[in-house]
Amino acid sequence: MTTSKDPGDPSYRAMLTQVTVDKLADMIIWLDEHGRYVFVNPATTRLLGYSADELSRMHVWDVDPHFDEARWRAHWAEVVARKSFRLETVNRSRAGVDIPIEVTVNLVEHEGRRFNCSIVRDITERKRFEAELRALNDRIYRLSVTDALTGLANRRHFDIQLDAESRRQLQWARPLSLVLADVDAFKAFNDAHGHVEGDDALQRVAGALQAAVSVPGATVARYGGEEFACILPGTPHGQAMAVAEQARQAVQALGIAHAQSAVAPHVTASLGVLTVQGAQPRSPDELLRLADRALYRAKREGRNRVVGECVGA
Repeated sequence: MTTSKDPGDPSYRAMLTQVTVDKLADMIIWLDEHGRYVFVNPATTRLLGYSADELSRMHVWDVDPHFDEARWRAHWAEVVARKSFRLETVNRSRAGVDIPIEVTVNLVEHEGRRFNCSIVRDITERKRFEAELRALNDRIYRLSVTDALTGLANRRHFDIQLDAESRRQLQWARPLSLVLADVDAFKAFNDAHGHVEGDDALQRVAGALQAAVSVPGATVARYGGEEFACILPGTPHGQAMAVAEQARQAVQALGIAHAQSAVAPHVTASLGVLTVQGAQPRSPDELLRLADRALYRAKREGRNRVVGECVGA
C-alpha cells in the first residue's frame, strides 16, 4: 500500500514529518520535567554516540557537564516561565569529547504533560571560527600598540596610557611618575656600527629597561628613535628615582661596546624623572615637557645619570 502524495492527506504529512525528524542534521531532543530523555532523533545518537535506548535511561546532567540536578530544576522553571528561548552549553559524547551546542528550547504540552522539546545544533565550527577571529583581533590589537623593533609599547599606546593615568592621578589623589630615557651618543654608535647593530643594541636596551621596571601597572615604551619612556602609576618620587637608577645600571651592565661615546666605553643612558602629585590638573603634554626638562638636565650634567623633579608636593 502506497502513501498518498496529496499534501492535504494526514498520513502524507505525518510521513514528511517523520522523514524530517530522521534526516535533520540538528538534534531533536525531548526531555521531561525531571530532565530525563524521552525522545531523540538519529542525529542525536550519531553526534553523542549513545543509542536511543541508552539515552532513555539517562538524565541531561549525564551528558551536559554544566548541569546538575539543582541547575536542571532552575532551568525547568525558566522553561515553564519563558516557553521558548536559546542558550549555549556543552554535551559530552560517549567518547568523552565536549561538543559546544546551541539549544533552542521549546515548552510543549501533550496529553496533560509538559516537555522540553529542544532543537540542538552542533556549533563546533562556529566556536572555532569565533576563537580564530578573537585571536586575529588580539594579534591586530597587539601589533597596533607594540613597537615592531623592541616589542615594547609604541608611542601611540604610550600616549593613550599617559592620558588615562594623568586622569587617574587626579581622581585617586595618588602620585604619578614618568621616566624618559635616552641612549647616550647613539647617533655616533649607529654611524660607526651600522643600523643592524644599532637595532640590536636598541633591542637589548629595551629588554634591560623592561626587566628593571617592576612597578605594577607600569608602561614601558619606545618613545621614538633611541628614546624610551616609562609610566609609573601610584609611584612616589623616591621609588621612581630608584627604579630609574636600576634601569640606568641595567643598561650599563649590558656592556655594549661604544668607543665613540665620550661618556663611557660602553652604551649608557641618561634618564629624567618627573613625579606629580596634588590636585592641580596637568595635561600629558605638560607632563612630557617637565620630564623632558629633567632628562635635559641629566644630559647637561654629564649624561649616564638620573635627574628628577617632583612637582605639586
